[in-house]
Amino acid sequence: MTDTRPWRKLYKTARWRAVRERQLSEHPLCEWCLEREEITEANEVHHRIAHKGDLDLFWSGPFLSTCKACHSSRGQREDAGQTVVAYGADGWPI
Repeated sequence: MTDTRPWRKLYKTARWRAVRERQLSEHPLCEWCLEREEITEANEVHHRIAHKGDLDLFWSGPFLSTCKACHSSRGQREDAGQTVVAYGADGWPI
């Protein structure tokens, strides 16, 4: 299935790679795992606010460093507008 959203091509640009590298170098751990007191290397960058094609938001963020597992689950649910309840290491909602 081909993704036809026009901003998808921006993720393949040198400019995005530079933004991504800067974010991951400044915040090398998954911020969502840290909420659960887990230490996981971040390898993906998530837009804290879904940009939905807004180029200002796309390039300037705000951003969040995540691991692949968190980005694939929580990040996608947030982008879809679903309410996400995160739980801390103590089992209580954050």
